[in-house]
Amino acid sequence: MAPKTVFLAFAEQDELYRDLFTTQWARSGDQARFLDSPAGAACPDEWKKDVRERIRGCDGVIALIGGATPDSPVARWQIRCAVAEGKPLMGLWVEKKYRGKPTEMGPARCESWTWENIGDFLDRL
Repeated sequence: MAPKTVFLAFAEQDELYRDLFTTQWARSGDQARFLDSPAGAACPDEWKKDVRERIRGCDGVIALIGGATPDSPVARWQIRCAVAEGKPLMGLWVEKKYRGKPTEMGPARCESWTWENIGDFLDRL
């Protein structure tokens, strides 16, 4: 079976969690490959267009949810884009003390950051 392609949505302040996630995942096999926002877009409209194209080409979206998420227009827009594109979406809690699900996620579930939860999501794609 071909690896799934999953977009990672996250707040700019949570880049460290994104790095940790992708580093850990790279050590665990090739069940999926992960994409995130393009860096250095010339203007916000161009960045949004690029993100939408990446999300559109993915099998699903994982949103890394932490205390910075509610104040991040970037993360919230990525989540809204995933919902608008009809992509399967799962939130992962990245901080033990923060469990605020963004309203943009709608009925999508937020789960603890475990490889079992991630694997279950990937299996459903």
